[in-house]
Amino acid sequence: MFEKRSDLKKFLAVAETGTVLGAADRIAMTQPALSRAIARLETSFGGKLFERLPTGVRLTEFGATVAEQARHILREMETAEGSIKSALTGHTNGLRVTAGPTWMQAVLPEAVARFHDAFPDVELRLHAMTFLEGIRLLVNGESDLHCGRIDIDQQLPAILRRESFLDMTSRIVARADHPLHAGEVSCSDLTEWPWIDCEAPARTQDDEDRSPLVELLDEIFASTGKHVRTVVRAGPAGLALMGAGPYLSRLPVTFLDRLPGLRLKPLPLEFGTTRFRAGLVSRVSAWDFSAFRYFAETVRELARGQRRRLPSITAA
Repeated sequence: MFEKRSDLKKFLAVAETGTVLGAADRIAMTQPALSRAIARLETSFGGKLFERLPTGVRLTEFGATVAEQARHILREMETAEGSIKSALTGHTNGLRVTAGPTWMQAVLPEAVARFHDAFPDVELRLHAMTFLEGIRLLVNGESDLHCGRIDIDQQLPAILRRESFLDMTSRIVARADHPLHAGEVSCSDLTEWPWIDCEAPARTQDDEDRSPLVELLDEIFASTGKHVRTVVRAGPAGLALMGAGPYLSRLPVTFLDRLPGLRLKPLPLEFGTTRFRAGLVSRVSAWDFSAFRYFAETVRELARGQRRRLPSITAA
């Protein structure tokens, strides 16, 4: 069914433009030839891919399924070709890594330094983001590794590998000189101060994308009947703000003492304490490369608080 890559690209061009004529202009071929290519695909797949409209075309439900698989196949083919090229030339196009905000500041700086000692010619691209956002990039072939909180109950596709190796605890924290550190703290006290959401996702299209802090704030409202004063949904940038004002947030206390330049302390209360598993999620294919293995093993070692220096490896 998916034998010809060129036909898949033609099909996706029509799906993205919504018109056969527009797609033909985009890929520099005639409209009749493109129509014949779509007809060949519909015969091959055994179903209609597009519904004809007065203004163009749109995918049928069946066509939407085919489009999703076609994009996945093309991404995998591009990834495979890049891997083969890297193996032949002895070079890699680089590693693409995402991480939770505290991991990005507490673990990755030393991991990056060690990695560049061992692989000075390999480019690293780092982005701080939530677990769900990191998984989306991995599935789409736009990332190689995500580090941080791991949802051990979520089923992952076979192209991904999950490694859960660290128990972590999150608590409500504030700057070390925050007034709430002076005595006992109640849920009502928590509503009087501004909050920062350091785990707010870049996109919030459904309930699955809600950050863990949103659930905590709902609990505070249920207990007190009051909303917190304000919430700054800053995402990973929120860590820098935590050290600059009287903000509250919920953060992994496991790494608090490793955050550079920030003097943050857990508040003296158990409310809001959560425990979770953390680790790595990666594309299975990435483990074929020594540069990736070195980086992943270094992150694992540092996250566990180990300091043994890994031996240098010749890049493959």
